[in-house]
Amino acid sequence: MPQRGEKDTHQDEKGLISPSPYTAEMTASAEAVYAELYRKAKAAEANGHPESAHCTTFNMVREAVKTIIPNDPLNKRYALRGKLSNIFRLRKGRLRICWIASSQVRRICILFIAQTLRKEGDSHDPYVIFQNLLESGLFDEVMQKLDVRTPRAKR
Repeated sequence: MPQRGEKDTHQDEKGLISPSPYTAEMTASAEAVYAELYRKAKAAEANGHPESAHCTTFNMVREAVKTIIPNDPLNKRYALRGKLSNIFRLRKGRLRICWIASSQVRRICILFIAQTLRKEGDSHDPYVIFQNLLESGLFDEVMQKLDVRTPRAKR
């Protein structure tokens, strides 16, 4: 544990000192999607199909949640704009993972994981679904906990 005034750091694979990755948590809804992806991947492996789309998708999500996001959660290339500013997302094909982060407490919270097709304006567009969940207040508690501004609701 760093002392007051010291930065929390670790050595990367090249021996260079860098800031420690952020601690990650998930909302119940994101955790349910993650668990379902895991279940499908394990079933595919058990049936002798470790190369299946289920395994590939779960491996992408696991890498994102365990490595990519915690190591650089505030990277501007992941930042959403407009009504969803202060929220970040990673996209790979159909996959969308949305999160918030606090640099003060070095924590992130994965809010949303989706695999629906992206068709702007469609009711099944992952950003429309995510915006509706935000406006419903579902994520208000975790956003307050990490001191992240909550997007304004529709009027």
